[in-house]
Amino acid sequence: MSPYSPDIIKKDLCFHTAEYNINRHSHEESLSISFLDSNTRKDDTIYFIKKAAIHTGIMEILDYDMPEKESSLAAFENLNSTLPLLGIHSPFKRNDFIDYCSKCTVEKAEILAVQVMPILQTCFEMHPLLSYLYPLYYALMRSCYLCADMSPDMDLKDTAVIAEILSEEVKSLYSLYTQARDYLDAVIIQPAQAGKLFPSSVTAEIHHSYCLYANQPDFLSEALSSMELKTTFLPDASSGFPLSNARSETQNWLEYLDNASSFMKENTIAKYPITSFRQLLYIGIRQLLEDELIIRKCKLCNGYFRVKYTSNQEYCTRIYRDTSTTCNEYASRKSYKEKLFSHPIHTEFTKAYNRLYARIRRGKLPADTPLMDQLKALHDEYTEKYENTHQKDREAIWKEYIEKNKELLK
Repeated sequence: MSPYSPDIIKKDLCFHTAEYNINRHSHEESLSISFLDSNTRKDDTIYFIKKAAIHTGIMEILDYDMPEKESSLAAFENLNSTLPLLGIHSPFKRNDFIDYCSKCTVEKAEILAVQVMPILQTCFEMHPLLSYLYPLYYALMRSCYLCADMSPDMDLKDTAVIAEILSEEVKSLYSLYTQARDYLDAVIIQPAQAGKLFPSSVTAEIHHSYCLYANQPDFLSEALSSMELKTTFLPDASSGFPLSNARSETQNWLEYLDNASSFMKENTIAKYPITSFRQLLYIGIRQLLEDELIIRKCKLCNGYFRVKYTSNQEYCTRIYRDTSTTCNEYASRKSYKEKLFSHPIHTEFTKAYNRLYARIRRGKLPADTPLMDQLKALHDEYTEKYENTHQKDREAIWKEYIEKNKELLK
């Protein structure tokens, strides 16, 4: 079943909260949404990320604004463009939304799915971590379809709650993403650039103290407090229709942590129910800090990448723009060429080569003159001599090479 088929709103599916899994044994992560088909009574799962390398998800979020990726702003604006199609406007007005749904026809509901699903497919395939929003979209489109097809007088109060949650979540995505990047820059990138190589978790604690001292926002602390589940949260979206009897719970942070820990298997797999972008960022960043990763920004593409503790690597291993080489390879070749063309032997060779080529072009020498090969052989010979000579004696080798070139081109 394609999760992006417009016909999906006609199916009676009960979607559950997205689940982000981190397997510390196999070093893999996944993000999936399970659902129950009410007609067949079969459970199934949609995987938006399956068996990716651990931390791929959070690093993918941080790399949104790399040149070869769709910008974060474009991705979030695409999702934002779906809200008016669903009758959700800013500021959110519950009565206006209920009125919009109550006037929905079957044809309009199906057109709605045709418009929204391709946008979701584009966003979720390029940035799969945003797919935790999928159950909310399904619930809203399914409500409109049922209201038009089955019961025009259907109670849409609970559906309006879901619409309000989706509206708030989509509108906060870009702001939260920016806060997360700013936080990692402050806790990981800036200290490393300043040569302060403390463990990331220690730096995070110091940063927290600094935020208290300077009365500045602390992204991680704010994310922690926001993980309390409110009574109007996503369980409403996964309990089927009508939604009036949906179960709702309020959990504080410790209760949430206990529940998440109960999903642990052999202390290797941590499962986190994801109901907001802030949660996703918090969990990902916490994992990065707990694993004491060394993270740097590539000096070529500006993307984040992991390095080993003893590595001085400055470039990542992603393919650089429209080339077939990685940033690391591209930078190495560029550095080699720059070094080569600034080499004193190569500089003299270039001058001699140009003089010889000018003679050939003017017809004073044949195109197949053996001087060209002799010139190259002399270059290779003296390059090796130069490199294997002590620094203080290299000038003599360079001057000897110049004289040899002159003799060759007489």
